[in-house]
Formats: sequence, C-alpha cells, structure tokens
Amino acid sequence: MRADLPPDLGGTRRRRVAVVTTGGTIDSLGADRLDLAAYLETGNRLEPGALVASVAPELAQVADAVEVPFRRLRAHAMTDVDLADLADLVRGLLGGTTGTAGTADAADAADGVVITHGTNTLEETAWLLHLVLDTTAPVVLTGAMRPASALGADGPLNLVSAVRLAASPHVERQGVLVLLDDTIHGARDVTKSNTLRTSAFADGAAGPLGWVDGDGAVVLAHIPGRGWQTPGRFAVVDLRALPRVDVLVTYQGADGALIDAAVAAGARGIVSAGTGAGYPTPLEVEALERAAQHGVAIVQASRVPAGRVPPVPSLAARGFVAAGDLRPWKARILLRLALAAGITDPAALQALFDEA
Repeated sequence: MRADLPPDLGGTRRRRVAVVTTGGTIDSLGADRLDLAAYLETGNRLEPGALVASVAPELAQVADAVEVPFRRLRAHAMTDVDLADLADLVRGLLGGTTGTAGTADAADAADGVVITHGTNTLEETAWLLHLVLDTTAPVVLTGAMRPASALGADGPLNLVSAVRLAASPHVERQGVLVLLDDTIHGARDVTKSNTLRTSAFADGAAGPLGWVDGDGAVVLAHIPGRGWQTPGRFAVVDLRALPRVDVLVTYQGADGALIDAAVAAGARGIVSAGTGAGYPTPLEVEALERAAQHGVAIVQASRVPAGRVPPVPSLAARGFVAAGDLRPWKARILLRLALAAGITDPAALQALFDEA
C-alpha cells in the first residue's frame, strides 16, 4: 500500500511534528571522520540544537518540525525516572495529561512526535511507550549507527525520514514506530540485531511494516497483527513506582544462585531466558519454583532470537507464564507494567502475553 504524504495534505494545514532529542550516537562526535566504533569514548556531542538545525531546510519540506530538548543520555543509561519523564513529555506535546512536562493547548498540540534515541535500548523505550501512551498520533523513534562526525553518517536522513513518517496520517493508530535505514518497524517486534551496521534493526517473522522510500513515499507493507490491542493499555500506571523484575539468561551448567539472588534483592517478577523453546537448567527450574512459591511471577522466554515459547502443560502446572515470541527484555517491560497494574494471577498474565 503506497501512502504518499502530499506537501499540503490536500490543502489542509501543515502537520506539526515535535522532535524530542535524547542523545545517543545520532548526535555524538568521534575523534575523526573514520571513527565509527570508539566515538562514545570521546564524550563529545553536537551543540544543543545542532542536529535538527543541520537538516532544517529538508525538514521544512516535510512538516513544521520543532525541536524539544530532553536530557541527553546514552541509551543504556536510561532509568525509570528518565523514561517516566519522557512519557510525560510526549503526552504533553500531544495535548494529553501529564505530570511534569506541561500540557499543550489543543490548538498547539503536535500531530506527531519523533524521538531521537541511542540504539542500544531503543527497542525497549519504544515498547514501553507503546504500552503507556494512549494516543492515536504517530510516535516514531529514530537514531543512528554512525556518529554525526562520520563519513557517511546515517543520522540526518534517519531524522528527516522519521519526521516524514510522523507527519503521515496513514500511520495514525499504529502505536509507536521505529524508523532507521529507511525501514519502518513496529515497537513490539523490532530488535537490534547488529552492533555496527546501519541496517542494524530487524523484526520478527512477519518482517518490517514498510519503508520510507527515496522519493519520500511512506510505503506500508502490512499492518501489525500482534501488539495492536495493547497501545496505551497501561497509560495509568505510575512509571516511577514499577516493581523490580529481573532477566536471567541460562547457559550450560547454570545453577539457581542468580535466581535466588534476584528474589533476595526484592524481585517481584523474573523473566527466564531459557534455551530452545524455553528450557532453563534443572537447577534453575528448582530455583524458579522456589521463587514462584514466594509469590514471584515467572515468565518463561527464550534466548533464541526467533520463535515462540508455547504454553506447554508443565509451565502452567508450575504457575509459569509463556512469553510466546516476545523477547526477554520486552517481556520484562510487559511484566513490570502488568504487576504494577495489579495483574498477578498466572492465568491472567498468560492471557495478557497471549494477546500482546
């Protein structure tokens, strides 16, 4: 399905897109133009506002884009407080209620929001926002795999394409999206699959949702069949008071020490990233059963990049929840939100994961 965005939207007003800048590779500076790997160690960044200013003429052809600064962080340094503040800011920009960021008047509300973000945990932020933002407006996360100083930097075009996508009425009601390397991904399935390549992000078996092509066309290949029930499902949850949930990855010979330690540290939930279709070691199973007996919610995921963990009878008998094909770190986010919303019964949690 070709979903072109005419420059004037058929004579209506131009779309307003807020660009929230949170840092990451997209505004980092390396030691020289060939520094494509160690650039984070320089600690240097573009001056505030320089990223958006560098593509201002191109953005002006796409939408009325206004930069909204946020604290600049490496993606792997994001905390619950940062994410809560970011969610509040986006709600305010879209005209919704917010705790700390101020609410835009309806006449001034953005039609869409783009968030620049470091790629290391971009998929987690996208999935969290997908679950907590109750909006029909496009929210698009983008970033870069090469710093702003690099020969062949990918950030500027990623930013322009993301604004084009957020300005498109054809992607409203699709939840949070991710745009890098011309490719449109859904928040549920997108994952970083390469540490260095510009084509670093991939999806599940269904593939990407579409592309922003070289002529500026927004081309949708399909509408997501998974996760569409959940946008904004947990909009009322307090993101500053989420319970502790840990992810434990299995390996040959693993015992239950780390699982017991997570329980001792106060974990209310554990996501087990098992082998194959969700198999921890026998000693880990014993530790998980002990944890469940203490009221800890257990979700069984897989360390394998693709495929499902089915809800086999042994999981239900232990009171464990099957994660399906949700990646372990995304299963953690869903479990934290569910527990914060008071969903603790294994059967209810399983129904949630089945529909997510």
